[in-house]
Amino acid sequence: MSNESERSILGELLFRESNAYVAALIEHGEDWTCVWPSVWPPQTPLAAVQGRFAVVREAAAAIGVAPSDSEITEQQEERMQYREMFPDGAPKLFG
Repeated sequence: MSNESERSILGELLFRESNAYVAALIEHGEDWTCVWPSVWPPQTPLAAVQGRFAVVREAAAAIGVAPSDSEITEQQEERMQYREMFPDGAPKLFG
């Protein structure tokens, strides 16, 4: 069985790879909310980024971190809204 540290690490990897995949889709001019579960032609940059995301997602699911497609989409939308509100990063309480 997994421990909390493993779940935390894989959750962080899933978060990072999800961000990288969505950024690549946006850069490619795609509507990421509609196409992120798509299958891309092999040997393309989108297929490579999607593959990394898929591997991390499978590993995370194996130890109980398994968000649904809709949960991933919702979390990514929230992250993008947050970045729009705070383009320079998280606000600091003390200078």
